[in-house]
Order: sequence, then structure tokens, then C-alpha cells
Amino acid sequence: MRKKIPTITRPDPGYAAGLKIAEPVEPQRKVVTRTDPEGVGMTRAGEGSVLMTPERPPAPLAEAVPDVVVPSTGVVHPQTTLTRKVDVRVTALERQASALVACGINPAHVVRAALRRATKTWQLKPEFVPPAHHRTAKPSSWRMRTTVAVDAKALTAIMATEDPLDVCSKWSLIRGQLEPLVWKEIDRILAELADAAAQSEESPPGSVTTETLVED
Repeated sequence: MRKKIPTITRPDPGYAAGLKIAEPVEPQRKVVTRTDPEGVGMTRAGEGSVLMTPERPPAPLAEAVPDVVVPSTGVVHPQTTLTRKVDVRVTALERQASALVACGINPAHVVRAALRRATKTWQLKPEFVPPAHHRTAKPSSWRMRTTVAVDAKALTAIMATEDPLDVCSKWSLIRGQLEPLVWKEIDRILAELADAAAQSEESPPGSVTTETLVED
């Protein structure tokens, strides 16, 4: 017969004294470290472990920003000459009238072309030149009126000696320099027209010589 094991219904001090009580085992901590996308080191605790504070790198020291320096292009811009506009009125001399009528071209066009040639390279000088008192042609239709730009400093120097109160016309202050140049160009154009007419007469029949001497 098998021995019947008695059923324990209440604590038995004698039975419990003979048993070994196992000490509780503390769970082992597991630490996993990873880096977040922002580059900050974070420590993640395993199950049953203590959460640890995220580790952040020390803040970098502030760096001094240097002053912005605009590089030099090395291009030197020329100084702009200040100008002043002056109304001018010129016509041909009385001694040139007969040649202008006989040249075959409108005399007003010849005067205009002469004025354009004279002012093309002319520069006003700071010295006053008295106007020349020559007899001019009578037809008023030959008189050309236009505006020219002159050096403002040169004109101011002339006004300082000849017109300090600024009551005279500016044309009266510069005509002594410009008017003789126009008359000289009229003589030159008339000579060119005469030469062209002589060459056309000497050319054989059927040949045509074209040369533009006067610009409208």
C-alpha cells in the first residue's frame, strides 16, 4: 500500500523550517544607446531599468562674425564734364552771299552743314574772345538757330570777368569763338561744291560722279 500524503490545511512551522527560501533575484539592467536625427545622444533604458536623462553635447562658443568687405573692382570711372546749353544764331557773311546763291544748293542748308561741322570738335575755352564785326548776309531765312552744349566751367570763367551780374546773353559771350569757325566751314563747303561742279563738267558723257557734301 502507498503511503497517503497528509493534506496541509494550515501553516506548519515544523514543515516550513525545513524548506530553503530562495532570495529574490534583481533583474539585470540593459542599456541601449542610439543617436537621434538631430545628433543628440539619447540613452534608452531596458525593461525594468531606470530611465536616464538624455545626453546633449555642450553648446558651442559664440564665434565673432568678421565685417563684410566689398571687394574693389579696380575700375576707375572717368569724371563727367558738366555742360550748359546755349542758344546760338549764325548766318553767312555778306561776301559769301553770291557764291551761296550760285552753288545750286539751298544756302540755309549750307549754313546748317557748316554749323554742324564747326561744333563737331569745338570746345569752349575759358577766355573771352570779342565777336568779329563783319557784315552778314541779309536774308533771314539763311540764319540758323540751334542749341549747343558747352563746358560749364569754361562758361563760368568767362562770365566771372565779362558778365558777373548775369545779364548778358550767353551767345554774346561765346560767339567770338564759334562764329569764325562757322564762316570758315562755309568757305570750305563752297570750295568743295565748286570742285565737284568742275569735275562733273570734265567727266565724259554717260559717267556720273556723286558726292555728298552737305547734310540736311
